[in-house]
Amino acid sequence: MKKQIVSLLAATILFAGVPSVVHTANAATTSKQQVEVLLDARKMTFPDAKPFQDDNSAVMVPIRFVSEKLGAKVGWSKSAGKQVVTLKTDKHSVSMTVGSATAVVDGESKTYDSKIILKQSRTFVPLRLVSEGLGQTVNWDQIGKWVWIGSKKTPTIDELNLKTQSLEPYRTYFASMKNNFYFLKSHGKTPYTGAVNVKFSDLPATTIDDVSIYSMEPYSEGGVEYLKVRSTGSANNIIFLTEKGDARYRMPRESMTKKNADGTEYNFYDVYTRADLDLSGIVDKKRLTIKDIKYINLLDASNTNLVLITNPWRN
Repeated sequence: MKKQIVSLLAATILFAGVPSVVHTANAATTSKQQVEVLLDARKMTFPDAKPFQDDNSAVMVPIRFVSEKLGAKVGWSKSAGKQVVTLKTDKHSVSMTVGSATAVVDGESKTYDSKIILKQSRTFVPLRLVSEGLGQTVNWDQIGKWVWIGSKKTPTIDELNLKTQSLEPYRTYFASMKNNFYFLKSHGKTPYTGAVNVKFSDLPATTIDDVSIYSMEPYSEGGVEYLKVRSTGSANNIIFLTEKGDARYRMPRESMTKKNADGTEYNFYDVYTRADLDLSGIVDKKRLTIKDIKYINLLDASNTNLVLITNPWRN
């Protein structure tokens, strides 16, 4: 049986190095990045106005939501016909005037590259003001367009405390795969006892192999579709559970792996590959697309549960 598993993996590696189709000279396309704010490695949600980069490339954040999450009291007043916003914590105080690039932080006047503005009825301030005004460690992630406030330690998937579901509804997907029992175990050894559904908003999260999965997005190059995954190291192998009720094993295409300056990397997984016929006997009358994928299964992401990410781009 071990030989069968090795043969399966070897065949997958072989096909991972061979393009499923010939690339054309078309430009690569990926989804537009939205600026995200993370507090202690958890994404913050904003009911309406979202963070953005202005024309000066300064990151602007809606100060009320960020400040209140950090325990600051927010006040509004008017002075000389202009709106003044104040922030107060036990240790810090900030006074800023809408339309000005200057704020008074702990009694000291500070000037920023961009003005404090009103947009969508929300007060937006430069990111640096949050750091200096509220005494927080703030890092700007240029690659992911993320604002990290506080700790950057990401929780493990098991630490997300997601509701455990029965494994039974998902077993049928794996029936098409050779050695399917192997993929229903952690590292092929310990049988999973349940399944958990991870949302994109739960990312970033760390697998049991100590790799933090930051993000996933569709990517297209030369008319070929890929799943693009950003992580802190070599990303996990994955399995697509499709609308057809089958499972498709995928490894990252090594020739496309991109190392980022911050130590993270992008890995790319074929959405469609002819290897599905050889590995699982799957015949596609129509090329598999990103919309045909129901769940993305992260292999070896949990000690106890089958980890599934619901595909937000499906039909």
